[in-house]
Amino acid sequence: MSLTRLLIRDFRNIETADLALSPGFNFLVGANGSGKTSVLEAIYTLGHGRAFRSLQIGRVIRHEQEAFVLHGRLQGEERETAIGLTKDKQGDSKVRIDGTDGHKVAELAHLMPMQLITPEGFTLLNGGPKYRRAFLDWGCFHNEPGFFTAWSNLKRLLKQRNAALRQVTRYEQLRPWDKELIPLAEQISTWRAEYSAGIAADMADTCKQFLPEFSLTFSFQRGWEKETEYAEVLERNFERDRQLTYTRTARTKRTYAFAPTVRRWKIPYRVGSLSC
Repeated sequence: MSLTRLLIRDFRNIETADLALSPGFNFLVGANGSGKTSVLEAIYTLGHGRAFRSLQIGRVIRHEQEAFVLHGRLQGEERETAIGLTKDKQGDSKVRIDGTDGHKVAELAHLMPMQLITPEGFTLLNGGPKYRRAFLDWGCFHNEPGFFTAWSNLKRLLKQRNAALRQVTRYEQLRPWDKELIPLAEQISTWRAEYSAGIAADMADTCKQFLPEFSLTFSFQRGWEKETEYAEVLERNFERDRQLTYTRTARTKRTYAFAPTVRRWKIPYRVGSLSC
């Protein structure tokens, strides 16, 4: 869907604005401090439920106002969808879709898939693992309809399992949680691997187009041994997890290895391996 109209009220330095947008490219032109970035942040907030420049809601709401209001109109191939988000200083949100209340922010994210590109985006490579986890899972969220439900259930089960680790003395006592957790973790790992393979193919094509003298490879490794089942890993690490009181393999750690090769001199060299 394309965002074709945006209404902003009391967001950052914008008292009110009503913008008609093109379904293609849109260019925002204006002097410094005129609100260009605030418009972009309003779009991001409408699709994510939070701003990208500040996590403190009080800094996003216009001075001396109690809440901001954002409305958008999305144009699809067959129909239009109206969406809205209101958020007050206490952090309470109200999401409206096609005139009805009671919706969740995740529903906005489904309707408005987007990727923010800023100068700070390089943290995807040189920042902590959380940035790469978030990037990968955000793509899976939009690429796989069942990802969000599986991911939410996995988080819930891991929380329960970690609480149980403080009380159990034998691995058999954890089997009820692991019976549900294992297929979820394996399915999510499969989705992540498939999405990463798509990224790798796109990166190779882009590199070939703009940097033909380079050959770029991008690899993905799941958080446990390739030849080992996740069930075996959980059982084998039970005593360690019980001492730590949390499931150490919970994040299903991923590693991305970027390995450019200069063809002209045929000298391969590795730029880095990034852990997730």
